Amino acid sequence: MDRSQKQVMSISLITAFALIGDSMLYIVLPVYWKEVGLSSIWEVGLLLSINRFVRIPLAPVVWWLYRYIPMKTGVLMAIFIASVTTMLYGVSGFWLLLICRCAWGLAWTLLRMSGMRVISEMEEGSQGHLTGLYNGLYRLGSLFGMLFGGIFASLIGFQSMTLVFGLLTLIGCVFYVSLDEIEKSEERQVYQGIKQKWFARDIVKVLMTGMLVALVIQGLFASTLSHIIEAKLGHNEFALFGFVIGASALSGIIQAIRWGWEPFVAPRAGRWFDGLEMKERMLCGMFLSFGGLSLLAIMLKVSGGFLLMLLFIQLLSTILTTFTDTLAFQKASIQTDKNRFLASYSFVQDLGAALGPLCGYTMIQFFGTNSVFWLMLIISFLLVSMWARGRQLHVSSDAS
Repeated sequence: MDRSQKQVMSISLITAFALIGDSMLYIVLPVYWKEVGLSSIWEVGLLLSINRFVRIPLAPVVWWLYRYIPMKTGVLMAIFIASVTTMLYGVSGFWLLLICRCAWGLAWTLLRMSGMRVISEMEEGSQGHLTGLYNGLYRLGSLFGMLFGGIFASLIGFQSMTLVFGLLTLIGCVFYVSLDEIEKSEERQVYQGIKQKWFARDIVKVLMTGMLVALVIQGLFASTLSHIIEAKLGHNEFALFGFVIGASALSGIIQAIRWGWEPFVAPRAGRWFDGLEMKERMLCGMFLSFGGLSLLAIMLKVSGGFLLMLLFIQLLSTILTTFTDTLAFQKASIQTDKNRFLASYSFVQDLGAALGPLCGYTMIQFFGTNSVFWLMLIISFLLVSMWARGRQLHVSSDAS
């Protein structure tokens, strides 16, 4: 294992252990909300979403902070914030939990920007592979938290489970030791030059792509999947291998399958992207495929074919997330102020992820369930039009 791969594995595993408590909460809190002193179910929804919204203004704050503190200091802060907040999830009180969720938003932003900065420092020819490795490994934390959160809560109780998961988060310190520091650079004197290039077409295109992909994949599709399956099922039941499975269980299985294959699929997709000469053509092909699957989803009822189509969407989601993140990291690697560009990319991604559920359920309210797939189709063709009009992609060239 070379040094670059070791560094990416270290930051991704630190992030994975930090994610355990957050992911567990999405499964356990809707069941145990009364035990932690919540009075209504809307409070559950607010607690599960507030961390995404606070990340939007936190991205520029963390960019500013990383100009003055070492990256490793920020990572260590994030580990301890994640550990303490996970332990406090078992303590009663809405306002305390709200503060913990906002604090977790800060921890995630610190970790996410650190991971992006590590990859942006690597050689361009390996960034796709390392991006896939990073995305695949840190999502193992989500997989573990969601799979075992409910099991541990039923076996040892919610409060004891949060304590155990909070202590598990500290295992990230083991990988922190092997993480190298990234030098802070004094970049005040070049800000004017950066501003002149900031609205260059290729930079705006990468940022817009990151936002729209996050809106569709992280926000729109992930948040509405259970509702879509339930609406398509109606009063019917879906049997799989002789077992009757509900909409929420089907949605959980489909999400878990994606997180399970990401450590294997994402690095290979990234390595494939590294070797492509005409990256724009491949992006257009992937966006067209995503749009085609969205159109197919409109026509199908819940069946074996429909579930297979959802898995194909999840596969394309893994590939597209890897591709778009790679573009951003390669673009960041040639920026004079890397932190500033990465903060902007993190900002637009969080904005897209936060807007996704809002757009999805608003569309469902006024236009029905299939409107989610129509919106995915429209955004897919919008992305195709953005990339089809450009010349051959050279992410390592100067902004024009």
